[in-house]
Amino acid sequence: MIPKLTFISTSLLLAATMLTGCFSPSSDTIDTFDDAATSKLRVITRAATGDPIYPILVMAYDEAGALKGQQTITKPEQGISLQLAEGSYHITALSGHTSYDEPDSYSLQSSLISIPAAGYASQPLMIGGADVYLSNSSASVNVVMTFRVASLQMSLAEVPSDVTAVSIGISQQHGAIDMTGAFNGTKTVNIPCYKEGDVWSSGQVYVMPGAGTSTTLTLSLTNATGQTSYSYELAEPLSAAVPYIIRGTYVEATVPTITGVITIEGWGSERTIDFDFGNGSSGGGSSSGTTTPYVSDTKIPEAGSEWEGHVVALTENVTDTEADLLLLALHEETNIHAPAAEGYETEMTDFVAAYSEAGLSDWRVPTEDEARALKKAYGGNFEELNLVVEGLSGDAITIATTSNNARYLCADGTKTFNFAENGSITSAGTSVKYRLRLVKRVHVVVK
Repeated sequence: MIPKLTFISTSLLLAATMLTGCFSPSSDTIDTFDDAATSKLRVITRAATGDPIYPILVMAYDEAGALKGQQTITKPEQGISLQLAEGSYHITALSGHTSYDEPDSYSLQSSLISIPAAGYASQPLMIGGADVYLSNSSASVNVVMTFRVASLQMSLAEVPSDVTAVSIGISQQHGAIDMTGAFNGTKTVNIPCYKEGDVWSSGQVYVMPGAGTSTTLTLSLTNATGQTSYSYELAEPLSAAVPYIIRGTYVEATVPTITGVITIEGWGSERTIDFDFGNGSSGGGSSSGTTTPYVSDTKIPEAGSEWEGHVVALTENVTDTEADLLLLALHEETNIHAPAAEGYETEMTDFVAAYSEAGLSDWRVPTEDEARALKKAYGGNFEELNLVVEGLSGDAITIATTSNNARYLCADGTKTFNFAENGSITSAGTSVKYRLRLVKRVHVVVK
């Protein structure tokens, strides 16, 4: 008998509200895992409300990453039924994908959805994933879909009347994403603005998150004499599921400059970054970045190695002389509540604020992208990395798939993951204790 995997389209819940609204903390999440052959696996999640964009494409991939079934939902009341052989599958659901450059076929889990040639899209892309094991009976699964792009709304006021065109370039954005939710490649974005009354505005557009550790914004103004550009270095990458509102005002002074603020909305407390553009600006802005550490020898630290008393989990954006390191904390908290848990709202943030290690402070909770990158880089095999951790008198990384106490907080404590290769990333519950292991990014330059 071929087991039957059923979906109800109304159970494709969103883990975030629409990008123009405010984020709400997730409620209880119940995860049931069974490594042995079982007849049913259920993942029941209550999340913030919102509406996906139809059609929704649902696909089932086997353990080798090959497509074994797919179906499209065109309306909320439509159900899905996939006929699949016994085995383990990863379910992927897509929404908003028709506004992006799609692959010729989704036959492999490595198939890529790419940002349009312009570097931005008119609709948000949502992706959801869940792992399920089918034995000889039917099973059901709820797929939680999350935004995998950032929303941008940009405007510029009091621009001189002789300016005929305005555009904003954004460097180092990811260019594509595969069916596991992993980002791929880089893309430079150039977004045109249109004049509406006295304001130049981009409207709302969507871009993939940043691929580096910083973001360069380039503002270009064109008039009859040519084009003038101003740049600003934002000391962090743009993040998925964050609505960014960028507002600037042109100010005529002894030396023309452009001043403005970048306001990030819907991610807890509001954060504002002041910056200056123009010939009078010494460095293109007042970024709050940290001082670049230097490597004492001629070799960039490798992933899985020790550096200055810290553990290097990932080495990214490597050149002959520079690289970005993702450091993994030596020590972890083993019983901590998510911020959404009543009475424990500051437990996680208090731990983060107090943590320091071998002279480095400002550690933070891993992002969802960083959690995925760690799982993908090590393939669930953290034995060699644990040797480095334990060699520095740290706490070994816990690798398991069958219980909540092996799951780690990520995404500001709204989601959890484990270090197994195929374990899913799910919303954090309010009645479960989790583990917490912090990370820190540093940029190193060989002397």
